Amino acid sequence: MVFPVFCVPIRRKNGVIMVKRAFLVWTTIAAVVSVLFVSGCNDDETPSIGFKTETSTVTEGSTVKVQFSASVPSGVTPLIELSGTATEGTDYTFTMDAKEITFTVPDDFMYDPNETIIVEITDFDGKANVGGKSVHTITITDKDETATPGLRVELRWDVDPVTTGNQPGDVDMDLFLWIEEPAGSDDYELIDGSVQIGNGFEFVFLPTNNPTDYPNRAYGLGYNYYSGSSDNLKVNVTFKVFKGNIDGGLNKLESTATYTLANINPWVDTDEFYIVQFFEKENANFNNFTDIFVPVSGSRAKKLQAKLTEALKEKKKRR
Repeated sequence: MVFPVFCVPIRRKNGVIMVKRAFLVWTTIAAVVSVLFVSGCNDDETPSIGFKTETSTVTEGSTVKVQFSASVPSGVTPLIELSGTATEGTDYTFTMDAKEITFTVPDDFMYDPNETIIVEITDFDGKANVGGKSVHTITITDKDETATPGLRVELRWDVDPVTTGNQPGDVDMDLFLWIEEPAGSDDYELIDGSVQIGNGFEFVFLPTNNPTDYPNRAYGLGYNYYSGSSDNLKVNVTFKVFKGNIDGGLNKLESTATYTLANINPWVDTDEFYIVQFFEKENANFNNFTDIFVPVSGSRAKKLQAKLTEALKEKKKRR
């Protein structure tokens, strides 16, 4: 007697073949040996998924893709854990789809050698098992190893002081760097500025390998509210040092303040410039940062009467 071949779903879990229970009924005729054939079905197999590789490298300011060993089925989500010396949200961000995880590493303008991102697949939400090569290590190559040493000052602002998303809105601000000249005089001269037209954020750089133009001295910074409609403007200033120190051991420092419409100063027309924050440079070290002093009106703490270089002024006028 010929009996049909029954198809029973089979899947493998942790190396053990699992057969789903099937309830089969058949009739045996006397003197005839009944034989039941059971085979596996492919339509219910559970995939095992890991990574294709275990290591990779990425340079600051670029992205790296970590591919899965097989595409993740629809309706299944990999559960991952992130570790390593790099910090998610600061040193990198990531997105994930069915084929790969993409890590984006911004250029943070800080010297952080040998940072790593370790990503591990711990489980799946859905029908899939963790396969081989479940851990992948990414080494971040720091572009700043060959960068010019010094201090970068970044000026950003947010028209919504509750958020931290740096929303410039219709606000235009400018950034100025001043040096005390001569030393100990409490008089300041303008040595650099960033005056982008419109709502682009600003930055300046103070090198430490050029003591002739940038000597050990007291320095001042002006954060000028040039135009806009925000009466509750959150000002964010970030200091990042390359191959040096801030206040003896830091490589990053942040200051915040709130400006109002009363602080607007269209300096191209008024020829008035203001310093709102001070610090000192000593070789590759930057110390004694003050808070940002915001007066009742104007963008100043120390008022200066000065003339910008014609190049800066003409650049700002092209609006």
